[in-house]
Amino acid sequence: MIKKFPTIVFVLIISLALCGKDEKYSFIVNGGRVVDVGTKWNFKKTHETSFTIPEIGFVKYSGQYIDRMEYMGIEGEFWKFKATLTDIESDNYINGIELLDLYREAMEDTPCYLYVKSSGNDEVHHIEPIKEEHAFLQEAFEAAHMNINPKHFRTIFGGPAIDVSVGDKFSYSYDSSKFYVNMGSPPSLVSSKGSYELKKVKKKRGRKIAFLEIQELLTIDLRIAVNFLGESRLITGHATGTTDAKYRWDLDSGEILRAIGVTNLIGNFEMDGEDFHMKIFVRNTGKKVK
Repeated sequence: MIKKFPTIVFVLIISLALCGKDEKYSFIVNGGRVVDVGTKWNFKKTHETSFTIPEIGFVKYSGQYIDRMEYMGIEGEFWKFKATLTDIESDNYINGIELLDLYREAMEDTPCYLYVKSSGNDEVHHIEPIKEEHAFLQEAFEAAHMNINPKHFRTIFGGPAIDVSVGDKFSYSYDSSKFYVNMGSPPSLVSSKGSYELKKVKKKRGRKIAFLEIQELLTIDLRIAVNFLGESRLITGHATGTTDAKYRWDLDSGEILRAIGVTNLIGNFEMDGEDFHMKIFVRNTGKKVK
């Protein structure tokens, strides 16, 4: 018997209830349609995180990769996905000195399993390497798939939005969600309150495309590991800030076309017993690919 994936799909999917300027739209995951085991989603993603540490200098972690997801079925109380990163590139440096990416080659084409509870919180609950020999990549897998922009697998943007007209806003929030600033860092915690607005729906090449914008307020307890000249140093602190993001959705096929988000944070931090003030810039993009 073929198992089905009921009413869930990868985070960035939208369904169209009705069409027209004054019509209502329902932002529900995959429109309630059934997704078969073996269904795949591919996205090209880029990421950048940068900040300046007193007495050390400018730090930047950036890169890009293809995120390949496949639904594997139901296992106990969890939905199970296989996730694989391919075509990984990185550009990391501190004060002009290039940082060796210890995870890039090991992560390339190395799949892991993502587990999402079939009820309750719809973010990634935990991650397991498929092969025991890849257990050393556990934190790298978590950094890649549990970052500051959490994936949602049941409700769009982490909360339902029913009967929305162009110009309407709908709110969401989450509290103490675990994420990783970069590969090699211990987990940080983020809480958020935000809203999405449906800006417009228009036809492009015969297809209906929805344009959405997000504004989000963040509160974060940060832990960032920085490797400098072979020495690992830990930055800890509390920050607040905002995220602004834009999304394009194909309403006919029910899937994301493109997303871009920019986060600006500011807070007080500590490293090696020294206190300092610091700004952090984060930029993430995603685009559907074949």
